[in-house]
Formats: sequence, C-alpha cells, structure tokens
Amino acid sequence: MKAMGFPLVYKLGDGLLDNIGEYVRPFGKKPLVVADAFVRSLYEEALVQALKREDITPLFVDFGGECSPAAIESASQKARDEGCDCVLGFGGGKAIDTAKAVKIETGIHVIIVPTIASNDSATGRLAITYNDDGTFIGPRFLENNPDAVLVDTGIVARAPVRFFIAGIADALVTKFEADQCVASGCDNFFGARPTEAAICLADACYTIVRKYAPEAVRHVREQRVSEAVEKVVEANTLLSGLGFEGCGVAAAHAIGMALADLPGAKGVLHGEEVALGLIAQFMLEKRDDAFMKDMLDFYTAVGLPASLKDLGIPEPDAEQLRKTATFVLRPKSRIHNMSIPVTIESVEEAITQANKFVAAYRAGSSDS
Repeated sequence: MKAMGFPLVYKLGDGLLDNIGEYVRPFGKKPLVVADAFVRSLYEEALVQALKREDITPLFVDFGGECSPAAIESASQKARDEGCDCVLGFGGGKAIDTAKAVKIETGIHVIIVPTIASNDSATGRLAITYNDDGTFIGPRFLENNPDAVLVDTGIVARAPVRFFIAGIADALVTKFEADQCVASGCDNFFGARPTEAAICLADACYTIVRKYAPEAVRHVREQRVSEAVEKVVEANTLLSGLGFEGCGVAAAHAIGMALADLPGAKGVLHGEEVALGLIAQFMLEKRDDAFMKDMLDFYTAVGLPASLKDLGIPEPDAEQLRKTATFVLRPKSRIHNMSIPVTIESVEEAITQANKFVAAYRAGSSDS
C-alpha cells in the first residue's frame, strides 16, 4: 500500500495575517491561541484585530515555551473549560507542537501559523514533546495532518535569518533521505510505501533550494519578501513537510540528531543538526569529491553549517564518538532506512571523515 497526508488548507503570502480571520472562520469562532510571550508581544494585537473583523474571539493560553505534558494538559483543559472549537499554534516549533498535542487531547481543529521557517514541521502530524526542563521525551502523532497551515511570508522574512537558513537545510535533506528510503523499500510515516507525488515533492525541495536559496537568504537578511523568499518558504514548510512524511527519513536525521547530544551542542537548531547529518550520510554513500565540492559550495553560498566546528561543538573523543554511533544504530533508528549496510564503525568513520573533508575543502584541498 502507498499513502501520504496533506493539510486541508495551505496558504502563503506577505501580509496574510491581516486576513487570517477569513481563513480561521471555517474551523471555529473561538480559537485557543498557543503563543509564547515574545510572539505575543510582536503580533497579538494584529492577530486579535484580524480575528475580530470576522467576529472571532481568541483566547490566549499562558505558554512557557516547552511542549511538555504539563503545558499540553493546561492548554487542553483551558480549551475544554472555555468551549474552544479550534486551537491555533502561533510561533515556532514548540508552540506549533503544543497546539497539535491539544488537538490530540481534545479533538478540536488545529490551525498552524508559523512565525519562522526553520523546519518542515508545520504541515506534519508529528508533535515532539519535552520535559519542562527541555529534555527530550518523544513524539506524538495526530491522526491526520493539521486542518490549516497559514504562512505570512512577511513575518517569516522579519525573523532572524539563522532560522530561515536552518529551514533550508531541513528542505535540502528531504530528497537525499527520500532516495534512500525508496531504494531500501522502508515504510514512510504512514506505515506505507511512498506515493509518486511524495517522491516528486522531495525532489522539488532540492530543485527549489538549489536554485533560489542563496538569493532568498540575501533578501531575508534585508528583511524583505521576494519571489525567491516565497519559493524557499514553500519548500521549507510545505514541500519538505509532505516529502519527509510521505517518503521517510534516514541517516541525515539519525546522525544529525545524535550529534546534537554532544557536549557543547545546546541551542543547535534542528536544521543545523541535519545539515551536519547530511554530510555524514554522503560519506556513508561514498559520494565522490566532485559531488561533495559542489554541495559544499552550496552550503557556503547559503551559510549552512557543514562541520561540528561551525556550530562551536568540540570534536568528540573516541569514547564520545562510539557512544554517538551506538545511539545512531539503536533499534528503530531511522538509520535502518538506509539502502546500504550501516555499522557502528561505519557511522564513526562517516562522522570523522565528514569533518576532515570539510576542513580540507576549506583549506582549498579535497584530500580527505
């Protein structure tokens, strides 16, 4: 069987927030809004006024910034007590995931309004949960994709460019992990094989970011919206989200997320993790030097991190490296979606060689 999922509605455009009431109205008249204090300080007034024009009365929940069981329960109970008919996740990934979790708990409609384009989670069913101290718990899944995803590209373009660049990395890896998943015959996130549509979307992510990302990054640094920015935001938030769920993920995610647990990695963004993981995946695939140089030229043009040093993470010693590689090879890890044999030793070598190759590239030599 083949399967993939889609949000019911996806809208993207500069100034979309001004008309958001029109897009929320089909799903409810009393939304619970999950947004942190910083996002509220920037956009609460505009959101309230836009909803009010459609006779929609929002109710804000105090959100401390972690998608934790306590935050989920508090928001869900407030939605029940106040009779909310939908939940609006307004902000970054953790506000979005908390809103998805409220949907899981209450069954009300969920609407996603990302204020950054740092990863591809907006359209997906996945909600990652954490303890209140920020330590990882695990994923929860919506039965279906969000009801609506509404992206104001003006808001995204005004966010720090680091988030935008991280989203480019998450979009970039989609194709290469999809290729491995298709070749290995593994199931996607729906427990099925990829559709041709999902494969095409994964390929489109790569085509778009390779063509438009350098220009788009320049424009976001200037905090302005352009055709290039809108194409890349769509790749980051829609095409990549549908592509990764519909095809699956592999070494780039498995290795990148493991590297993010190394000492000194606190604060690394998800897209930055997988940017490093993709270089290691290429080492596992034994890509040739010409391919690697071309890819690193792109990383450089966009400003993507390519090595641990780029993110201020010390290189692991032998013990740390073995621990990381062992974690990557744990049961049910996405590393097992690779179409080639992978061992603890080959992961250790891939991580080591990735850093060496990048250092040599930077020094003007491809000898690795």
